[in-house]
Amino acid sequence: MSTQLSLKFEFAYDKGRLLLFSLVLSVFAVGCVWISYRPVRTENPLIGPILMWPAAVLLGLAALSLLAKLFRSAPGLVISGAGIHIESFAAETIPWLALRDLERIQSRGTDNLVLRLDPAVAGTLNRRGLISRLPKVLRGSGTKAGISLKILQGDPDWIFEQCWDFLRRAREDNRTAATNAGSAALFDSDYETVHAAAIHGQPLFTYALIAVLASVYAGELAFGVDAPDKGSPTVQTLLVLGGTFRNSVLVAGQWWRLFTAPFLHANLLHLAFNCFALWFAGRLLERLIGWRWFAGLFCISALGGSVASLLINPDNLVAVGASGGIVGLFAAIIVLSFHFRSGSLPTSLRVGAIRILIPSLIPFISRTQDGMHIDYAAHLGGAVAGGAIALILLTAWPRVRPRPRFSAAALTISIAFGVIAAVSLWPISQIRADLLTNPFAQYFRGQYQLAAQDFAVKAQQDEKAAPYYHLWRYLAQEQGKDADAAADLRAEAGKLDQAKWPYPVYRLLLGELNPAEVIAKASDNNALCEAIFYVGEWHLIRKEIPDARQQFRAASLSCPSTFMEYDGARGELQRLLAQ
Repeated sequence: MSTQLSLKFEFAYDKGRLLLFSLVLSVFAVGCVWISYRPVRTENPLIGPILMWPAAVLLGLAALSLLAKLFRSAPGLVISGAGIHIESFAAETIPWLALRDLERIQSRGTDNLVLRLDPAVAGTLNRRGLISRLPKVLRGSGTKAGISLKILQGDPDWIFEQCWDFLRRAREDNRTAATNAGSAALFDSDYETVHAAAIHGQPLFTYALIAVLASVYAGELAFGVDAPDKGSPTVQTLLVLGGTFRNSVLVAGQWWRLFTAPFLHANLLHLAFNCFALWFAGRLLERLIGWRWFAGLFCISALGGSVASLLINPDNLVAVGASGGIVGLFAAIIVLSFHFRSGSLPTSLRVGAIRILIPSLIPFISRTQDGMHIDYAAHLGGAVAGGAIALILLTAWPRVRPRPRFSAAALTISIAFGVIAAVSLWPISQIRADLLTNPFAQYFRGQYQLAAQDFAVKAQQDEKAAPYYHLWRYLAQEQGKDADAAADLRAEAGKLDQAKWPYPVYRLLLGELNPAEVIAKASDNNALCEAIFYVGEWHLIRKEIPDARQQFRAASLSCPSTFMEYDGARGELQRLLAQ
C-alpha cells in the first residue's frame, strides 16, 4: 500500500482567530443597528432601518457561525489518501477523483481553499448549515466548496501543498490502474470539464452611455435657467431639466421625470464617480450577457431607483443621477455569477461587485461637502430592481447558451426607456421657456432688470392685474438699484383711483403712509393679506430682516394660494433662509 495513502492530516480551528473574527463581525453588526437610529445619517426615519437592519442580521449570523465553530471539537479540515473532508459537507469525505480542480484564492485579508467538484458527485453530497436551506438559484450548482485557511491551525502554504500532493497522487494511481486494466484513463485535462464563459470584445454600450451622460451634463451647463454655481448646475436648473421632485411627479403629473432624472448629474464629481462605476460594471457584465440585456438591466434599475427616491426621500429634495441604474447592475452581477459553475469567474464577479455595492448601500454620510445629499434610497431601489430582474434572467439563460435568451425583449425595454426620455425634452423645453419668461422666477433668481421689464409687459397684457404688476416692477427696480424706481411708481399711482385698493400700498412704498395705516385701510381679508405682504417688502427694502420675515410668514399663512402675494411671500422666505 502507498505510504501516502496511509497518511492522514487533521487541522483544527484556530480558536483565537475565530474569536477575533466573531467579535469584529459582532461590533459591525451592533454598529449597523446604532447607525440606523442616528438621525444625522439621513433625514428620513425609515431609510436607516431599511438599509442597516438587513446588514446587521447578516453580520450577526456570520458572527454566530464563527462562534459555533469555536465550540466544535471536530477538525475544520481533514485530508488523507481517501479524500478530503471540510465542514461544508455533513460527515462526508470527498474522494480526490471527485475533484475537477483545486485552487487557492488569495487577496488582502482572505486566503481560501476552493474545491471544484464533479457535478455528478456534487449532487450526492449533503450540505451543512444555512446554505442547505437556501433556494437552489441562490445556492448555485453545488459544484464549488471551500474553507478559509486563515481560521485553521497550521501553515496555509503547507496545507495547500499537501492537498495538491494528494490530488496529484490519486490521479497518477488512477491512470496507472486504468492502464493496467486496459481501460481508458482520466488524464489531467479531463478533470476540468466546466468551462468559464468567454469574456471578449469591448463594452461598447457602456462607452456610449458614458458619452450620453457626459453630453447631457454639458447640456445642463449650456441650457441651465441660472448661471452655474461654482461650475455646477443649480438645483433650479436640475428641477427644470427633469430631476425628480415629489410635487412635480405626484401632483403635477410629470411622471416622465422618472425617466429623465437618471441622465442628469449635480456636479462634475458626481458625474465622474458614476461614469467610473458604470465603466467598471460594463467591464464585468456587458461582455458576459450582451449589450441588449445590459441596457435593459440599467434602464429597469434606473427606473426602480427613481421610484424609490421619490417615495422614500423628503418631499423637498430634487433627485438626479444614474447611480440607481449602476447599483442595480452590480446587484445583477452578484446574482448572475451563480450561473457559472466553476473557475475563478464567479468569485471575481462577486468580489468586484461587492466592493462597489456594499458602500453604496450603507449611509455613512448623508450629504457631501457642497451640500448635495447622497441618494441612498435610489441606490436601494436600483439594487432591488436589478437583483430581481437578474433572478428572472437566470431562468432565461440555459447553460448551453453563451448569452441569455429574450434579448429582443430587453432591447424593447431599453428603446421604450430611451424614447420616453427623448420625448420628455418637449415638456422640459416648455417648462424652461415659461420659467425664463416668468418675471417672478427672474426676480427670485436675482435678474432684477429683466424682471422689471417683463413685469411692465405683463401690466400691459393684463389690465385688471396691472396695478399689482407695477408694484412688483417697483420691487424689482428697488432690488436692482434702479434710480427711476420711485418716479415710475409715482407715475403709475397717478393713474389709479385713489379710493380703491391697492392705492394705499403705492402710498406706503412712496413713503406717504406707515405700515399700520396701510393695514387699517384694508377693506377685506384679501386686501389685508396683500397689505401684510407689502409691509414685509417695505421692511425688506429698509434691511429690517426680522420684521420682514415675520410679515412674510403671516402673508404665506393668510393669502390664498392663487394670489401672487402668496407665492411672493414663500419665495422671499426661501431667499432669506438661503442668505
